[in-house]
Order: sequence, then C-alpha cells, then structure tokens
Amino acid sequence: MVAHAPVLLLHPRPTELLYWSAPLAADGDFSPEDPLALDYIGQQVGNVLLPTLTTRTSRAQSYVVVLFGLRLAETMRVELGLPADDGTRVALFERWERFWCLSVLESRNGPLPRGDEDAMRGIRGASRAWFAGDTPLPLDFSLISRQSELGSLGAYLSSLRASGLVTPGTLRPTNLATEILDAFWDEPEANANTKAFDEYAHLALDPSSNRIHRKLAKVTLRGVGERTRLSCLRARDRKAQQSRLYDALFARVRDDSTPVVGRLVERAIKQGVSDPRTFFAGAADGRYGSVEEELKERLRFAWAFSAAAKHWLDAFNAVYNEAWKGDGLVPRKRVEARLNSRLPDLAQASKRLLDEPGIVHLRRLPVHGKGFVELASCGATAGAPAILDELLAFHARVQHDRRGARGWIGLEGDRVSVELSSYTGHRGETAYPSLKFDVVRSLLRDLGRLP
Repeated sequence: MVAHAPVLLLHPRPTELLYWSAPLAADGDFSPEDPLALDYIGQQVGNVLLPTLTTRTSRAQSYVVVLFGLRLAETMRVELGLPADDGTRVALFERWERFWCLSVLESRNGPLPRGDEDAMRGIRGASRAWFAGDTPLPLDFSLISRQSELGSLGAYLSSLRASGLVTPGTLRPTNLATEILDAFWDEPEANANTKAFDEYAHLALDPSSNRIHRKLAKVTLRGVGERTRLSCLRARDRKAQQSRLYDALFARVRDDSTPVVGRLVERAIKQGVSDPRTFFAGAADGRYGSVEEELKERLRFAWAFSAAAKHWLDAFNAVYNEAWKGDGLVPRKRVEARLNSRLPDLAQASKRLLDEPGIVHLRRLPVHGKGFVELASCGATAGAPAILDELLAFHARVQHDRRGARGWIGLEGDRVSVELSSYTGHRGETAYPSLKFDVVRSLLRDLGRLP
C-alpha cells in the first residue's frame, strides 16, 4: 500500500475560520475597534479646542509623577556620571515609573479592579510583578509594551511641553514646574521628612540593583504609594497643589482656548450636563458663559463633527450587522435596504459638518481626514448604493493605512461579506465622540473643581 503525501488545499474563505483572537492590552494606546478612524480624527478635532491637553492626559497627578521622574532621572544621571543623552534619561525614568507603580499597588494591597481611580498606565505589568509579603520586589519587569511611547512619559510629555512645564524638545522640567515639584511628597512647610522619601526614590533608580526593598529606614514602599498615587490630590486634601496644577494646565497655558473651554466645561457640569454633545451645542449657544465668535465657530465645528461621526459609525455598524446576521455573506440589496432608513440622518449631519468653516481642519490632516470629508460629501447627496460603495472603500483605506490589512467587511460581486468576524462594536449603542470633554472633566475633578 502506497502512502500519499498530504495535500494542502486553499480554503476559498479562510477569514471565516481563522482570525487573531488574542485580547489587546488594556493599557494600549489605540482603539482596536475604530473602523472609520473616527477616534484619530476626533483627537484632531479636540485639538482645535484644547491643544494643550491630549486624549491621554486625563489624570492631574500623572503630570506631577512624570515631572518628578524626569527631574530625578537627570539628578541620578549626573550623580552616576552617565551619558548626557535622552536614551539614558528615559531608561532611568522608566525605573522610576516601575518603582512608582509598585508603590501604588503596595499602598492598595495588590492589583486594582478595572476602572479604579488609582489604576495607572501599565497596571497589568505592575500587577504581574507585585506580590504580597516583605521580600524585595523586582524592578526589571516589563511594565508596558513600547513603554517609552505608551507609558506615562509618552502619554504626558507633549502636554507638559505645551503647558511650559518641560522645555520643548528636551526632558528637562522648567522653572514653572519648581513649586509643583517641591511639593511632590507634601507641602514644604509640612515637615514631612521628604528627604527620606527622596533618598528612597534615588535608591530605586540605582542601575546596579534590579530589586527594591519595601522599606528604607522609616520610609516604606506603601508610604510612597499613599503620598503619590493618582487619587492623592483629593484623598489627602492637597488644595495648594491642586491650585498650582490648575494654574499650570488651565489658567496660564499659552493657547487661547483651553482656559475658556475649561471654565465652560466646569460650569456646564455643575449645571447637570454630562455628555459632550449637549456640552458643545450649549457652549456654542452661550449657555455656560459668553464666548467670542472665533471660539463659537470651533465649538459648532466640534458639535457638527460629533453628530456626523456618530451617524457614520451607526451606518457602518448597520452594514456589518446585516452581513453578520446573514452568516457573513448577504446580497447588497439587503444591506442597502438597511441603510435607507439612515439616509436622512446621514445627509443632515454630513451637510451640517461640510458647511462649518472648521472643515478645513479635516482637509489638512495627513491621513484619514480628506477621506472622511469625501465620505461626508457622498452622504450629503447620494443614495444607498453610492454610500455603501464609498463607506466600504473608506473603511478599506483606513485599515490598509493602519496595518496593511483588508477591511473587516467588503464586496464580493453583488454581495457584502464579513472578512473579520471578531468585531463587536456593532452590537452596542454608538456613543458621540468625547473630543476631550471627558479628559477635562477628569482633570477638573482631580483638581477639586468638580465633585
């Protein structure tokens, strides 16, 4: 009997059987389910209103932690005679960040639940490294993938530079940060033995050891976490430090809109507003305070984009859901019929966005912006067949530009097919983009301006 070699056959639709299902890190820095790049575009629209802040700078204490780590890293670099380059400074800063993350977990008795007020960037890596007891903890663990980009330094550095707290193009805190840094552990007049805390932090940055003891003289790792974790400004009633940070991040920033928008968000929330769309519409109408015409124009643009983005994502999800319910391959006429009910909302929202002078900001974006404007132009006038073609084409370009991958849904002749069956965004209600509204709300709460 002759044994035949196995023959490999190409499956006609492999994506029905094979797809990457590993969960993405919760501390990553991109939206895994953003089929139309609206997360990215929304960040750029948010920059029109709040250029000093970013979508990642949502905790006030993180600004202080990063500033202190940068100053400490430079001090240690000089003491150890290490090269005066940013690679050395970043490596030392990352030791500080790992030490600080462990101290927060130590102060909270271990891993934190999802959404906890003290959960920091890199919490998963820190949670794997921390363990209960009295023995030293490691400092050479992986805190977060691509830590320099996705850790606290990568998240907050651009905002620190924009606010004047770090010298542009460098990792050096400026004189504007001096009072904030001097009060890192406590107010200078509190006589809180801050020198001992400084010595402990210096020890953590010594590259000759990859472990840190949980106590140095009278200073403990738990005590470091209690004084510096993300909730400390409120929990320890640090009113003076909150005032310094409010001045640095809102009152004295160099752009002309962040201070005003910050005040408008504060007033709106105190009046019961809790969602960004209501805020942008009300702020543009002067409900939360007088606004100059130029800023009104930016607020109207943000409001128009918010509506258009939601309706286009609703449309994409409707198309995906229709194909998904049909076992991944359905006639396009069936999908077009599903789109027809959404055409009035799409047309109205798209026209409103295109009429805003701020649309020039989208046309100037290096990626995705021009394509979204073309999509909106199609939605303003076209019927379901043309809109379906343009929607799927734009989605395919977004995925290709991001990862060189195919779109999650596409056309096969006169049928719509599901190419990635793990997308779940179509199952829930689509939210309006925050456009940094939630970032400002979180910062103002940390700074004692909101309950």
